Amino acid sequence: MKQNSKHSIQLDADKLRKLFHSGKRKEFVAGVRLATRQILAKLQVEGHYNQVITLAKQDPCYRELNNTWEELKPAVRSQKWQELMERLVQIAYGTRPYCIRCGDCCLLGSPSLHPEDAELLSRGLLSTRQLYTLRRGEPVKFNIDGRFGILPSELIKIKQHQKNHHCIFYGINQRGCTIYDHRPLQCRLQACWAPEGLEKLWQQAKLTRRHLIKEDQDLLEMLEVHDERCDPRKLDAAFTRLHDTGDLAVLDEVLDLLRQDTAIRAFVTKKLNREDEELDFLLGRPLVEIVRAYGMKVEKDENGVYHLVSDQ
Repeated sequence: MKQNSKHSIQLDADKLRKLFHSGKRKEFVAGVRLATRQILAKLQVEGHYNQVITLAKQDPCYRELNNTWEELKPAVRSQKWQELMERLVQIAYGTRPYCIRCGDCCLLGSPSLHPEDAELLSRGLLSTRQLYTLRRGEPVKFNIDGRFGILPSELIKIKQHQKNHHCIFYGINQRGCTIYDHRPLQCRLQACWAPEGLEKLWQQAKLTRRHLIKEDQDLLEMLEVHDERCDPRKLDAAFTRLHDTGDLAVLDEVLDLLRQDTAIRAFVTKKLNREDEELDFLLGRPLVEIVRAYGMKVEKDENGVYHLVSDQ
């Protein structure tokens, strides 16, 4: 999935709101100072305060607000404040154009892989047991704009911790990447102070399962069967039809897709001698997990029969 193209830093909104509640210019100035300190603390460069404040006061956005703050209506003042905060973050990042290995990007999720990363697997620096596949047609959240949508093409990603979703190679004790010297291309190009590079990278070719298992004909054929029978787009079409028509018979179709997905996974482990830990890479996420994106989950009744029920 894409990375966010905007700088995003959570500030203490309550403290800031109190500072300019009355709309006085002096409160605006105090608010800028407090916001700047909060931003620099997040970036771990508190010593850049004087430099950032000096640059901020030269910015047209700051000068306009400083001159008109008291005359603005509250709604306009709030909008202009948000614009200034974005500029402040950009200015602050501009004074720290290098990676300090803070681990913030690791905490947001894991990278997608590109053809250049295939060498990491051939050298044994990464294993397919540490990867998972997002297949074409899966519902995902695009971090770049926050919207939900259907993935247009396959992605391979490093696995994330189930509970907090950070990259599995993020070291809690080290507070940083544990494979930094051998990190994937996306991690090497990622620059939180200049996210435009990742937007360009998103347009480039991605690593796929077929790049990595091209020599295993039996497995390739099984992937083709699985992608045809258990295509996530069939799942999306079924739930769309359920939403549009209310036809509950659609749920039987969904359950059939889930049964086929489960059966193929069992076949791959038993007949093709693949480890369970590889299935998320070989076959993508189980459909029983993907249905949760549609507000449903699978439950088994007292007779051992599976049903789709609301996950709300």
